[in-house]
Amino acid sequence: MITLFTTTKDFTGIYKTIQMNALKSWRSISNDIEIIIFGDSKGSKEAAEEVGAEYIPNVKCSDQGTPLLSDLFQQADEIAKYSILTFINADIILPENFFDEIMTVSKCFNKFLMVGHRWDMDVDDIIEFENDNAKNNFWERVKINSEKHACSGIDYFVYKRNQWKKLPDFIIGRPGFDNWLIWKARRRLVPVIDGTESIQVVHQNHPWYQLHHQIKSKHNAMHHSLNKLYKIEGDKNKKLKNGKNLNILDASYRLFEGKGVKKKDMEFNIRNLHRLPRIFPEIAILLKIYRRLYKQFIIK
Repeated sequence: MITLFTTTKDFTGIYKTIQMNALKSWRSISNDIEIIIFGDSKGSKEAAEEVGAEYIPNVKCSDQGTPLLSDLFQQADEIAKYSILTFINADIILPENFFDEIMTVSKCFNKFLMVGHRWDMDVDDIIEFENDNAKNNFWERVKINSEKHACSGIDYFVYKRNQWKKLPDFIIGRPGFDNWLIWKARRRLVPVIDGTESIQVVHQNHPWYQLHHQIKSKHNAMHHSLNKLYKIEGDKNKKLKNGKNLNILDASYRLFEGKGVKKKDMEFNIRNLHRLPRIFPEIAILLKIYRRLYKQFIIK
């Protein structure tokens, strides 16, 4: 089985609808999946009770009150029931085949990181995922109204327990940590798998101006204060990332017809040769020489 873990914003307004839709979609996949909600955002305890999730209120946060990736991953390693973990944003609706596809990947690789594109869509109503008609109607809407997001938007991360060593104190919800995780996996020669072709996850569109926790509620007073907050925390992530960033297109495998298939096409090979010096800077000169030879002799 698998453990899904997340941290949420306050369950108020549109965020209550969005986050309950996400949680209910996860639970509808299987009653045996473990769900963990970290953080003491308003309504998170009640939401956990409603969907049968574990509730862990204490989580380390930035000076501005936003959860830290390092503490979430460490706590998940320590308390999760299962060896396959998924960190996922609390606005993501999962399809029914998510669990089965993860089980397929876990049988093929001892260690791995699976990510994938998301599909963006406006969702204003509560979806009763336990009702087959409502669920089927929702996925029909997805086919018509959703739009595939760019390769930079990464909202779920599937991996094996204790796979990561101590992580930097990236701030959740700010740019950079997702790209760094892919870089780190590639750096450690862990297969990075793009699940996009087999798994369609839906991101529910929403305003950006909401904090994960109201620990520093004064930042909600004015819009410009929120802009300042995001810049402060975004700059911290940028410093930690330090140029070590990759995206979904840099996944070394793809999930296709129930198998993790290694990418071997020319387009990926060329892209990969440009990324390898970033992953292994200590041998960057050799890699650049090989890239020239590859383009000169192999491509021709």
